[in-house]
Amino acid sequence: MIDRSLRAFTLAATAACIAVAAEDGFELKPPSAPGGPLQGTATAPAGTEWVVVFYRVAGEEEFSSFNLDAGPDGVSYAGQLLATVPSGAKLEYYAALRTPSGIKYLPKEAPAAFASLQMPGTLAAPATGTGAAQAQAGQAPPVLMGPDTGAGTGSVPGGQPPVHGPIYVDGAYERVAHHQNPVPGEPRNLASGQIRFAYQKDEAGQQVLLNARVVYTNQPFGGQTRWSLGDLQAAYAVDGHKVQLGDMVVQESEFTLAGAGRRGLDYAYAGQPLGAHLFALNTQAHSGTEGLVWPVKGSEVYGGSLGYGWLNGNLRAKVVFLSGKDDPATAMNLVSAYAPTVRDGSTGALVLDGRFFDSRLALSGEYARSLFTKDLLNEASHFSDQAWRLSGFWADGPFTAQLGYHDVGRDFGTVGVAFFVGDRRTLNGSVGFNRATWSLSATAIDERTNPTGQPGLDQAWNQSESLDARVGLTQTLFWRVGLRQAHQEAELISNPLIPFSNSKRSGLTTGFDLVLPPASSLAFNAQFDRLRSEGASDTTGSSTTFSLGGSLALGQRVRLSPNLSWSRTLSDPGDQKTTMENAFLNADVALIPGILGFLLNGGISRTVLVTGEVMENSVAEGTLRFFLDTFLKGRGRASLGLKGRYTHTPSLMAPPLAGTGTGGTGTGGTTPGAPVAVVIPGNDNTVSILLNISY
Repeated sequence: MIDRSLRAFTLAATAACIAVAAEDGFELKPPSAPGGPLQGTATAPAGTEWVVVFYRVAGEEEFSSFNLDAGPDGVSYAGQLLATVPSGAKLEYYAALRTPSGIKYLPKEAPAAFASLQMPGTLAAPATGTGAAQAQAGQAPPVLMGPDTGAGTGSVPGGQPPVHGPIYVDGAYERVAHHQNPVPGEPRNLASGQIRFAYQKDEAGQQVLLNARVVYTNQPFGGQTRWSLGDLQAAYAVDGHKVQLGDMVVQESEFTLAGAGRRGLDYAYAGQPLGAHLFALNTQAHSGTEGLVWPVKGSEVYGGSLGYGWLNGNLRAKVVFLSGKDDPATAMNLVSAYAPTVRDGSTGALVLDGRFFDSRLALSGEYARSLFTKDLLNEASHFSDQAWRLSGFWADGPFTAQLGYHDVGRDFGTVGVAFFVGDRRTLNGSVGFNRATWSLSATAIDERTNPTGQPGLDQAWNQSESLDARVGLTQTLFWRVGLRQAHQEAELISNPLIPFSNSKRSGLTTGFDLVLPPASSLAFNAQFDRLRSEGASDTTGSSTTFSLGGSLALGQRVRLSPNLSWSRTLSDPGDQKTTMENAFLNADVALIPGILGFLLNGGISRTVLVTGEVMENSVAEGTLRFFLDTFLKGRGRASLGLKGRYTHTPSLMAPPLAGTGTGGTGTGGTTPGAPVAVVIPGNDNTVSILLNISY
């Protein structure tokens, strides 16, 4: 481990310069013509699963969302918001990204602070309600909750607060009035809520942000308490200087400090062309006030970065250094199937980014070296190793191309990334051609794990290729088709007879996207796969999947979100077959707009196992809501609800209990006192009364 004097010297030195390396970007552009769609664009790390934009008109409480679709290069995303936004309104928005290192937000302060966009024109009337969420058809991400996880969304700070601010209260109460199959000791009263303090001020070039949230539940889980600190953040910015403490998201580079929810102290100076970044953060999540200002011993990472820019910022360089210790046992709510190791080490990196030829060519590279211990408890040795990456992206008109390479040493590691995988080499590339009515893209990946052949460890080689096309049949209907191929070779030390450890896979995907302005979309997908083992176990298999999903608006009062899927898997030898069917529906009906509404959520899942046994699960939940907003005179929101829930699951046979025999004589009679199995019924229903308040 690098000694404390070197660490202190490095931290002090980083205060002189700026971290100007290229970061992920996001932008929302106003429509080119009145009534047209808003354009959203973003750049994200390779391997990002989805990008979602949350937006609302200033003064509203709830957020709506729409998705950005990935481009052929795998790092650029684009999408449109087809819902109409009032002329002259101020739009508040931010983006959430699911990256390989976790969920991150743009801007970084979100969801405590947002970006804003002033729509052209004159505001004709006060905005009421929220724009309908318009999901782009295609590969939709998982459903995300809004930035506030309390009973309501009115306490989200950063936008125009209700007139009572800066303290907001959310609460939810549920009383189970009826339960068909009651469980002994089950709670009938469920209560939860939060109190949030949110303050934001931007005046004379100075910005102040304070955000604190206290959460309550009367049904704590495990060793949790009824009252807990949800988050606490404070930030101050002036003249390019910014200091923040508490909960935050900090990211430096792929091989040093990756984006994740952290807490601690952070300072940045964003000047031109110099600046600085210093951080003292926790590597693990802690409860209460632990580590809010300074890291907890045993889970700390200290470091900073230096940067410089040339050629009007088109060429940027950054050096990063961090050092610390990571003990997962100090984390809050640690759940692990194995004994996690305590890691310790220091990492330094040089990052270069450049844009050339009017930004048509983008180059990025990083070289990192670490002194790392993978298992400190068992007194493992410190090992020094390196990692490097290089990537390039070319965009010229409709044509795009990308190429990247990663080489991570066997003993390279960093405490700035929770689950870092070393000893790997990856080559990936893509090309794309995009026109207004059609697009074509191809990708290829070659990844090797344990390429050095370290004794006693599994070694694998994975290759995959894909070819995708999208054709606009009409202005609202698009056809998608794609080909997939993959090849895997593995030497599994643990069990070389595992099926498909050495295999080839091929497949076809196709589907249709139907977009119906202003607030409806449907996507149909079909996928066919063939898998063949080439290892010690000669096994083949195939799978077929169909799915239909989307969002439909039937006038202004009804919104439906159906999702249907069917899949079948065949395995040889033995002609084993498994079939799965799923159907889900969400419906939101305004019976009396602004006064009475009805929510319906339900679904059914049916599985036919290889044995022929059929398993069915279904659930249906309906809630009648009476809105009380008018009684709060614009200061908050409230509703009363009546909820009914029905569930069906396979009946379970509980173990017999001694002494439960009913006695009897004759053939088939039960011996007195003999154990009798108890059948737990699979059907159940409950009725609850709900109260939700957001003030």
